Amino acid sequence: MKLRLQFCFALNRIHAAVHSFDKKMSEMNLPFEVGQTVELKSFELGFRGAWFRCKILKIFQKRKALFFDVEYIDYPGEGIHSTKVFQQLEGGNEKCLMIRPVYPPQCRENEVDGGLEEALVVHGSWKVGDLVDWWEAYCYWSGTVLEVKENESVQIELLAPPYGEGSSYEAQSKDLRPSLEWSLEDGWTVPFSKDGEKRQCAKLMKQLNEDQVSEAESMEEEKQRGAEPKEEEKQRPTEKLKSDEALQLNIMDSESIEAAVLDLEEMIVRFEWLKDILTPDSSENNSWIYEDYHPSSSRM
Repeated sequence: MKLRLQFCFALNRIHAAVHSFDKKMSEMNLPFEVGQTVELKSFELGFRGAWFRCKILKIFQKRKALFFDVEYIDYPGEGIHSTKVFQQLEGGNEKCLMIRPVYPPQCRENEVDGGLEEALVVHGSWKVGDLVDWWEAYCYWSGTVLEVKENESVQIELLAPPYGEGSSYEAQSKDLRPSLEWSLEDGWTVPFSKDGEKRQCAKLMKQLNEDQVSEAESMEEEKQRGAEPKEEEKQRPTEKLKSDEALQLNIMDSESIEAAVLDLEEMIVRFEWLKDILTPDSSENNSWIYEDYHPSSSRM
């Protein structure tokens, strides 16, 4: 019983260490560079839930936090603005990523451009429950369609506080675009409408390269043939570990709970060591300027 409790405790610690490590790595590998056009979100009272088009001028670190210097494209008189890349709402615990790439190109289903790597295909007219961004006062305000009117206008409600400013407004249909979500893990995604149905007001189209097409075709062929699992897939987890000479784990010699606990404790120590290495010393007063930085081709 005591060993099982030790195992559970060690497992919880390793989960926390992995989560912290993944988060640190994500913050260090943002796919943005100096000179890139992006969209910036604000939590400032009066502009909550609004997205502004900006250009990155500088990337730097201050007190172990990542900052961007940006200039507003649609507010040329505002000057340079410094923003913290990850921010928390007042009273909240979760960090929000305040910057995302420029919005993908839009088109109708009969107007898809084969030369685009990614495009947003909009479905016909707006409907009640659609999640939209409203272009007003030189920025985009996120909200929900409450009513569709006959004069090419709609009634929308902005995001409720503290994520938005709330309130309802009349907007012209031509000033709306579908609301999208963006994350390091999944890239652009289209959220479902708030009408009780699993419906999306648009869909994302992505151009596949030759390697991706070949991989998809191979997977489909294997699925149709009902191929037998490979020998390594039939192995037990511990047998797979033993076949990997790069790994040295206690569980390779003994499949006991004691061996698993020892391995987990060693992994915790390694994660903490990596976190210390990845966390810069604030006493150095250094800054990061990625003028020549080229993001990885793989999506974070």
